[in-house]
Amino acid sequence: MAEVIIVPTSHIAAESLKMVERVIREEGPDCVAVELDINRFMAMESREASNWQALRQLGPWTFLMFIVLKRVQSWLGRKVGIMPGSEMLRSVRVAEQEGVHVEFIDRDIGLTLQRMNGVSWREKAKLIFFLFRGLTLDSVMARAGRGRVVRLDLNRVPPRELIEGVMGILRKEFPGIYRALVAERDAYMARRLTDLSGRFERIVAVVGAAHATGLRRILGRTGNL
Repeated sequence: MAEVIIVPTSHIAAESLKMVERVIREEGPDCVAVELDINRFMAMESREASNWQALRQLGPWTFLMFIVLKRVQSWLGRKVGIMPGSEMLRSVRVAEQEGVHVEFIDRDIGLTLQRMNGVSWREKAKLIFFLFRGLTLDSVMARAGRGRVVRLDLNRVPPRELIEGVMGILRKEFPGIYRALVAERDAYMARRLTDLSGRFERIVAVVGAAHATGLRRILGRTGNL
């Protein structure tokens, strides 16, 4: 079995850009696995994404939730001057520079959005309201920090305890959304990494911090970071 080095990232943190480059160059993997599917990678590279295509595929509540999530992430990205997902593109570029094989291990975004269609409109509406209410992040951080004052630095990857707190809120308050966006994708990416471990000896897996704990649990690895 291959050694799998899990690198948890924040999709808008400058720290993540530096971290993925450092780990890939220092660890010398023979495979870099990124939390993207090929369609998302191509869309990010061209910076083209069709909202009309998404609207045709999704019901109104799923589409609205998709747009709100996208706008929130873009809003946060503008605050720090980093396009969401830049660390994934950086991982691919550094791997190419180092002559390392790249694998896209995430589930196809179209399938994930289809799975979201099965979530009740009430749960989607509840999340939309939750996001608008907590747009300053203060209420979310207070709940995730169990009442403690939490200062979130958008330029850094949030600590594991905070991520797990946020995931706990999502799992409890929005179980269908958590299942479609987090749990099922954790399981899918874990299967992909298990398959890749039969072909490669040393894998650096670059994934959002929200997926790191689930992947470690499923794979039975603690990871190096």
